[in-house]
Amino acid sequence: MTAIPTARELMGAWYVTLRPEQDLEDAIRMLVARRASGAPVIDREGRLLGLLTEKDCLRVLANSAYGETGGGTVVQFMSSIKRTVDADMDLFSIAGVFLESNFPVLPVVEESRLVGRLDRQQMLGHMEAFMNEQDVETRRALHHHADDAPAAIESMQRAAAEFRSH
Repeated sequence: MTAIPTARELMGAWYVTLRPEQDLEDAIRMLVARRASGAPVIDREGRLLGLLTEKDCLRVLANSAYGETGGGTVVQFMSSIKRTVDADMDLFSIAGVFLESNFPVLPVVEESRLVGRLDRQQMLGHMEAFMNEQDVETRRALHHHADDAPAAIESMQRAAAEFRSH
């Protein structure tokens, strides 16, 4: 039976990362240019400090229209981290994190350091591929047991149950 993949095997890279001391206007330009909905904010050691999201940027821009200052650094406006995925978390545990939250993208961390990202669309594709692979393995095993020519449907059911318990 196929091993359940982990975040380390499934994750992708971030399109852009930001530094806490980075100018906010530069960060907004980077997000727009990369068509990114947000970006992780990391320190020089790669530790995840926060996220600068589209919503954070919209809030700043909307407030600046009313005379509030729109300038500053990323750290002043970033959101705190609400959920992360550990690099060794398996596919089904990751799916659970997505189901428990409204976040379309989650940072993947290892010992507080940012190592990648997973989004819901990726997860949908990974789940489909894993389930298809399991279906193929189950059909192969059942076909193998069918070669043993079981005399009744009960024998086939026992063979299927035996396969699933392994």
